[in-house]
Amino acid sequence: MTEVVRFSRPRASRFAPTPPRRRRGALPLPSLIIGAFIVLAVYGPQIFGTTPASKTAPAPAPLVAVRVVDGDTLHAGDRRIRLVGIDAPEKTQTCRDAQGQAWACGLAATARLQALVAHGQVACAPHGTDRYGRTLAVCSAGDVADVGRALVREGYAVSYMGRGDGYLAEEDAARDEGVGLWRGAFERPADWRRRHRNSG
Repeated sequence: MTEVVRFSRPRASRFAPTPPRRRRGALPLPSLIIGAFIVLAVYGPQIFGTTPASKTAPAPAPLVAVRVVDGDTLHAGDRRIRLVGIDAPEKTQTCRDAQGQAWACGLAATARLQALVAHGQVACAPHGTDRYGRTLAVCSAGDVADVGRALVREGYAVSYMGRGDGYLAEEDAARDEGVGLWRGAFERPADWRRRHRNSG
């Protein structure tokens, strides 16, 4: 009698790894990585706050009943506004001209700001407040786009040390031309205030 040998397919081991099944509609990993990079490139600055708020220029607001307090300060309604980035001589401060004669540079700076404000509608863009509660602002008046810049350029104020670069280029130009405070000798307003505060 002939023996019949039957060949059967080996049964898969229950321990053999099974290939992962991809869910219907799932994206492959490379597509997910590329998509993540695109999202970070577009929305990353907003998500992680890498776009500084200071880069957004504040909108200037028109002022009414503007009064000049001194060479770098305005008063409008119940607000005191300090021109940001500049420092003008105090009202009682005196300077020396080229001949060494004293002149009232503080009153001259105040008068010059009054003349600039008279150019037309005053509008100020706020840049925070100082320790005295005054609004720090860049202000325009009529056709004068930045009255603080004009004061420094004409030598009636200096770039405020300690607030970034301020208006250093305008200060350098005024010094080179010898205009305003630079026509003689003067004490920086911050130093003058410190000396008089200490002596008082």
